[in-house]
Amino acid sequence: MLSERVYTLDTKILKLFASKGGSDPQIANANGVKVRRIMQITRDFAKAPLKQLKILDLACGEGVYAIEAALRGAEVIASDARTERMNEGVKAAESLGLKNLRFEQTDVRNVNVGSQGSFDVIFFLGILYHLDKSDVFAVLKNIYDMCLQFMIIDTHISLRVDDAVEYNGKTYYGQQVREHAADDSEAVRRDRALSSLDNVMSFWFTKESLFQLLNDIGFTSVCVCDVPLEPFKPQNRITIIAKKGEPVKISSYPWVNDKSEEEIKRILGNSEQLSRQRNKETGIKGIAKSLINDMLSFFGLEIRRL
Repeated sequence: MLSERVYTLDTKILKLFASKGGSDPQIANANGVKVRRIMQITRDFAKAPLKQLKILDLACGEGVYAIEAALRGAEVIASDARTERMNEGVKAAESLGLKNLRFEQTDVRNVNVGSQGSFDVIFFLGILYHLDKSDVFAVLKNIYDMCLQFMIIDTHISLRVDDAVEYNGKTYYGQQVREHAADDSEAVRRDRALSSLDNVMSFWFTKESLFQLLNDIGFTSVCVCDVPLEPFKPQNRITIIAKKGEPVKISSYPWVNDKSEEEIKRILGNSEQLSRQRNKETGIKGIAKSLINDMLSFFGLEIRRL
């Protein structure tokens, strides 16, 4: 197997990427681990070498993911609503002579297949959890329409259920998180580079609801990527691969074909009852777990171990 070329970047570019951690060098080092993970996912899951891919990096910040992909030959568009950090990435790309990388000032809420076209791979990193309930569904649907192969999401998720939101007749759970004070001016909000662009509140999905939403939108496979390892990654942050494909039909259990998740749940009945039968749970712990899961099932949640 051929080894990948490692480029020697000048000190200004390296300093730019190191500054992503602010004054904490450990955070900057952790960003490096994340960049490696995203590049590895792209290389492993894409149907072609990177030099044959068209990639969109949304809310790109300094553009480190876009630059890494462009160094490997991909045709890349990197966009962000804020220009302060992105302008530094533009300088870095110019110094590297990356003609296959273009930066654009674009609000992720305005990106769609009509204005941007289609892309093999879409990076949606560190932005989903900055969107509010009124925008997030349309943004994800637009990304699905633009995506040819898969998207990579790196996001915070909610570990509790405090709120619910309806979309296309279905309910998704999570919590609202404050981004700005209600009386903050537009200028103050825009100056907070690591917060939402203007919305006061953002919505964090539970993992189960986010997976369900991605499937409902049309992605056929959704999974969490834990390797390459990212040490000290918070429990409420995950990296997701959402693959676009054609739903399969199986011969061994034909009743499953063309059934929605809700229909399958109705046919199978209470999932905890099935789980209890399979695991033959007995005793106080088994009963307690069953009772707790009966309550949590309303929110689409489940505990696996007590």
